Amino acid sequence: MRLKGPSCFAFALLFVSSVSAKEYTFQRGLKLECPLDEFNQAEGSSEKVEGRFDAYSKGDNGRQMIEMMRKRSETFYQNVVNNVIMLLCNIEEASQRCVEKDSLYAAKDWTGENCIKASDFECPTGMCERTSNCYWKSVMEGEERITRFPVDNYEKARDKLFGTHSESYIADVARFGLIGIVISIAFLLMWVIFLIGRFLCCCLWIPCDTLCFVCSPIPRRDGYKTCKEVIIPIIFYFFSLVMVAASTGIAFVGNEDISVAVSNTFLHADGLVQDLALFLGRSRIPLENIQGIVNEAALDAKFIFDGTEYVKTDALEIVDSFVGFYSLHSEGLNASSSLEGFNAATLGFQEKVTPIIDNVQYMLDTLQMDLYEQADTIEGGISGAIGQLDSFSSQSLEWQAEIYHYEAQELGFRAIRRSAVLAIFLASFAFGFLGLLCIIGTKTVCRKVVHMLQLTGVFSALLGTISLVSASVLLAVSFFLHDACEMSDIITGDFEPFVGDKVATAANACFNDTNLAEAFNMTEKVNFQQKLDEGLKQLDKINVSQSFQIVLGPLSDIHSVLGAVSDSALSAINQVTSSNEFPCPFADIYTKETIIKPWELNIPTDVTPYVIRDNFGNPISYSRMASETAESYLGRIYNKAGVCSAESSCCIAYDPLEPSCESEVYDDCDLGDNCVYPCENLKLGIVEGYKAFAILYDRERRMNADLGVMCPADFDDSCPTAEFKAAYANTTLVGLIENYKVKIIGTKDSLVSLASTSVGGAMAEVEDFLCNMNVSFVERRYHEVRDDICIQLYGGVAQINWALWILSISLEVISILAHVLVVRLRGVSEKEAALGMLDSD
Repeated sequence: MRLKGPSCFAFALLFVSSVSAKEYTFQRGLKLECPLDEFNQAEGSSEKVEGRFDAYSKGDNGRQMIEMMRKRSETFYQNVVNNVIMLLCNIEEASQRCVEKDSLYAAKDWTGENCIKASDFECPTGMCERTSNCYWKSVMEGEERITRFPVDNYEKARDKLFGTHSESYIADVARFGLIGIVISIAFLLMWVIFLIGRFLCCCLWIPCDTLCFVCSPIPRRDGYKTCKEVIIPIIFYFFSLVMVAASTGIAFVGNEDISVAVSNTFLHADGLVQDLALFLGRSRIPLENIQGIVNEAALDAKFIFDGTEYVKTDALEIVDSFVGFYSLHSEGLNASSSLEGFNAATLGFQEKVTPIIDNVQYMLDTLQMDLYEQADTIEGGISGAIGQLDSFSSQSLEWQAEIYHYEAQELGFRAIRRSAVLAIFLASFAFGFLGLLCIIGTKTVCRKVVHMLQLTGVFSALLGTISLVSASVLLAVSFFLHDACEMSDIITGDFEPFVGDKVATAANACFNDTNLAEAFNMTEKVNFQQKLDEGLKQLDKINVSQSFQIVLGPLSDIHSVLGAVSDSALSAINQVTSSNEFPCPFADIYTKETIIKPWELNIPTDVTPYVIRDNFGNPISYSRMASETAESYLGRIYNKAGVCSAESSCCIAYDPLEPSCESEVYDDCDLGDNCVYPCENLKLGIVEGYKAFAILYDRERRMNADLGVMCPADFDDSCPTAEFKAAYANTTLVGLIENYKVKIIGTKDSLVSLASTSVGGAMAEVEDFLCNMNVSFVERRYHEVRDDICIQLYGGVAQINWALWILSISLEVISILAHVLVVRLRGVSEKEAALGMLDSD
């Protein structure tokens, strides 16, 4: 897994500088006395996977044997580490001595403002000496700067590590492995010569007393001694087979140790990432609070200066909106008798709210001039630290995803690794056991079975050679793993040569139980002084909500009486529409909602209960006709027919050509000289009344829309009106004041809480942050992972390595004994040979 950077320091690069100020009555120094932190306790704080075969593991013994063979001095490993640093160092880039002044790698003093200058070189304008790296040591003010290693050594690093000469590191690691490989090749050549002699050179089959008889497959004529030359080789064969079985068990347990070690490594690595995420979350909270506490006076610019332009701009917008509301709705205010309330609201804003605005703005100006402008370094450092915390928080999620990814891959590969490790052991045991069966079956089944031993001998020789080569290679791997674990202690002892002095401060703090705050001398740099002046105390006495209520109360009252603007017009309409007297039987009562859409009035009949003029003596439907307007609708349904004042020349015009026009007195009519229309004026009054109501109701709604206590439900446009938006504000008058009240209350509370927490509260936040800079969990998790790798995994590899050595030796013995027994078991004993010679005589 590739981690993209050290995880215990970058977020702690917060440099805090104190500024001079007035002398106050009391101060207290900051002493970093942190409570017991269970999060960073080392004992009993992590889980661990227990192996099923831990009781049978011999990993400690395997490691001890490797360490005895590979013991080297600390100087040796230090030289290797130095050569690795030089090999990985990009000299062309790292040797550049100067970097941009704004670069993260610029070497500056504790203030973070001034470049550190060496005596032997001066960087160009706008540039600083770079921090230490793989090429340069740390720059010291006024001193000559030197390289980390002699320049010529950088070119020799690769040769010292990977050269083919005997003094290189790779040669030192591979030396014992190469010896084993040479021995295995010698064994292989010996077996090739032997097998050629036994199976291809017939001249060697002739019995003789010379050494060449070793290759002969023909038994001796004078027989063999049963105990010495047959039984004892069989016993040794059986013992060697037992050693093969034992080595198989050792390899199996070693492989299980590796699996458990890898599981624990992923578990503890995941624990480190989770601890890091928890640490980042814990550290961010006080850091955000510190961001709001700068030089003993105020909440941070995030709460005070960012967005506080509203104090002036919104106040001016409210004043402008008061003027605009009056300009647009002065008639309505007069008509509703609300002008006095409106003037009271305006006066309340001037007398009660404006002093609050002036006080808050004065405090903001004071904070800016006396504090904020001197706290840029602190603000920048805190903002950078929060950004780094967020960045590392996101990065930790990526690390965790990578851990899970590689863990899943390893779990999928685990069965393959087990099969690969045990394959040679199981195959060796299978061939050895086959040979044992042949030995047992020689006397009980058939002597021809003994020829199966030839197969055991050949394959045991081949597998023995492979095992010896594998053991040699794995021995070199064990040496390298041992060296890596030894060198890890050197690396964690001081990170400066690897990551530079700027980063090493935090990295080293992670591994020597040093709080990051102490590592960066933050405890000396944080020295908040007494909070600002009496203005904060005065601000604490102000009841903002009550002051704003003096303004909002009259405006709310205006809303409650605005209905009177159109109520009188509606009442006049209803007096006519509900008169219900002869000859105008109108019985309709409207509300403001139904008068706007009179066709929606709930009437029990579908048509008018009276005859409509010029409608051939018929009533008319209450339904709306097409897109008929309310005015046209009212004129239509209240256009009642006339009544006859005499019997002659008065009738309903069913047919304009009808010659006679006579009716009874008071009958409905719409034709004739004696037809009068007493309801016509009422109809006209209703229509004109509606026109007046519509104008007043629209004025009422628009006033309510711009006022903003409650936006009219049937208002076509969103509140406020388009005219108000275009000329004054996008928010209603009450909305502006309510929003402004919430903002002012927030700002006022922030300022008051700043005063109330004063030095004690400020220091509590600082101490919380500083105590959260305890990163000893990194060292604890590192040692857990290191133990997983350098103890259990290393022990598992060592066990498999020694199992391969045991296997290779045992297989060579089995091969030799198999080739010996394949001849002797086909022969006879000396006693049988003597009896045979007597019989032949």
